[in-house]
Amino acid sequence: MPTREILDNFEGTTCVCGRPKESRKSHCRSCFFKLPTEKQKALYKRFYAGYEEAFEDSVKYLTEIGEIQ
Repeated sequence: MPTREILDNFEGTTCVCGRPKESRKSHCRSCFFKLPTEKQKALYKRFYAGYEEAFEDSVKYLTEIGEIQ
């Protein structure tokens, strides 16, 4: 996923699952709390210091468990 798309998601108000989320949050509360603790913690990394990879990993995980179609 391009960095610009990840940044747009971060600043947006719609989670990748389609539910509303707060701007500057990675996911809605429901999706965030479905992530394992280590994946939640990884989302606190800064941009260009691992956040992009952590976000992509979280989306992959949420897809695998069926939260995202």
